[in-house]
Amino acid sequence: MSDELLIKLLSIKENYMNKEDALKIAIISGLIVAAITIFVYTPLSEKIFKRDSSVKIIAEENENIANETNEQNVIVDKKTNGVTRENISNKGVDNQMQSENFSSYINTSITNSSGKTNIAITVVDENGNISSSISSSIANVYNQTNNTGNTGLLKSSFIHQSGFQELLEGNSEIIEKLKLNNYADYIAIGRIRYLIRKGILADGTFVCTASITMSIISTSQKSIAKSFSFSEKGNGATEIQAQEAATEKLINKYYNEYSSL
Repeated sequence: MSDELLIKLLSIKENYMNKEDALKIAIISGLIVAAITIFVYTPLSEKIFKRDSSVKIIAEENENIANETNEQNVIVDKKTNGVTRENISNKGVDNQMQSENFSSYINTSITNSSGKTNIAITVVDENGNISSSISSSIANVYNQTNNTGNTGLLKSSFIHQSGFQELLEGNSEIIEKLKLNNYADYIAIGRIRYLIRKGILADGTFVCTASITMSIISTSQKSIAKSFSFSEKGNGATEIQAQEAATEKLINKYYNEYSSL
């Protein structure tokens, strides 16, 4: 064999060995990369899966809790017309508190012990404050008709409660809670309003219109015995004089036309 042929054979063998080594290296590298990928991403995938599972479990638990809460809130007794037992319980507590507090609205020093018919008068002005002067004037009207009129039975703290308007309308429940029959035979409650304007016929004068609305409540019947409204006008050189004149006419008319029970 010639030297030239020997050199070619050696060259071919070397090239073949290089290609075979390269293929082996490529295969080994691929296996290494695959192993690293599996090693790195498998724990991460497990963590992600566990996290998603945990989130899903928590969400399901929250949904179950919400459903249980809703079910508890909609437990309805047919006898209560759709009102939950819990609400009924709260209302019972509120009613109990209100019943206990009603006694604080009454001046318990006033008693219904005289042999005459006892009338307790409370009149409030347009600002929602007790008008002591009008209340006293009307009480005096009843005293002049062989009855006993007094003021101050209802405290001012009650005037600003919704119960005062309900009492004015003859709400029997309010009458019962206040236990008014222990203090008077009748409750005369009302509102007075004054409207003042300048006089037209004479310069420098004023005209006042006094308007009153009254409810006379029988405490034994727990209802309105009668109710009425009327107005009177008065003139004066000042607003005060006009108001006083209107008030005087108002009280006189009350005595003459509305003092009977």
